Amino acid sequence: MFKKNRKILYIIVLVFFIMFVFYYWQNHTLQITRYVFAYENLPKSFDGYRIVQISDMHGKTFGSKNTALSNKIKSLKPDILLITGDMMSSTIIDEGAFLDFLDQFNKACPIYMCLGNHEQIASKIINNDRYLNFLNNIRDRGVILLDNEKTKIKSGEDTITLSGLSLELYHYSRRDLESYDENMSLTELYMEEVLDKAPKNFNILLAHNPAYFDVYASWGADLILAGHIHGGIIRIPFLGGLFSPDRVFFPDYDAGLFENGSSKMIVNRGLGYSKVNIRLFNRPEISFIELQVKHE
Repeated sequence: MFKKNRKILYIIVLVFFIMFVFYYWQNHTLQITRYVFAYENLPKSFDGYRIVQISDMHGKTFGSKNTALSNKIKSLKPDILLITGDMMSSTIIDEGAFLDFLDQFNKACPIYMCLGNHEQIASKIINNDRYLNFLNNIRDRGVILLDNEKTKIKSGEDTITLSGLSLELYHYSRRDLESYDENMSLTELYMEEVLDKAPKNFNILLAHNPAYFDVYASWGADLILAGHIHGGIIRIPFLGGLFSPDRVFFPDYDAGLFENGSSKMIVNRGLGYSKVNIRLFNRPEISFIELQVKHE
């Protein structure tokens, strides 16, 4: 009887150990997702151009002072690092994790960022002084913030355009509710008002919320990088992400690659947590994109 009970105890301990290892692996180890995209309108000098995207850190650390995250990204030898918002949380003072990462990364390549809803909530509702201090700190560490702005990225003799869209907070309203007002939807006209018409050359758009992919594509973005959804927090095999931070079940654009005509959008699963401190079948993600010139 004693031996039988001991065997049961061993099985229980083993099951809990396996569960702990799986939980740790899912929540605290980085996954690199690789993409190769070929475009006819990509300038020749950008053939082989290497982009790394991260998003939604929310105070999450990987290694002491985020050294593991920094080293992982450096090992990819990116030409540029693009960040799609929520590197801080609005109600928790956790931006130190992002500053530590930037210190460790030490301007290994140019860094560009758009705003997420948490940065905007911090600036407009919670504590604008904290937000301004955050901006000063990241700029001192080499981050170029694109707040409804465009810039030219150069490689060799060629340039492409990088645009950063700052959505209004009402653009994050849930469209599945009866109270939703269609006037709160993002429109192409709004994008033209804040970013002007899309450039004729190759155009990358940073936009935190992926919900408006069709608008981004119709505006004229060739490649859209987004985040916000945290991969659906819990990913169900064959069904996708369970719910978004906005409490929408099975969001349309949860994670990975989406296509609309010639436009492509990558929704990064993010690094940290928002309101639910768990990730399941949904490891923290680094997106790695290589651009190629499409030859006929």
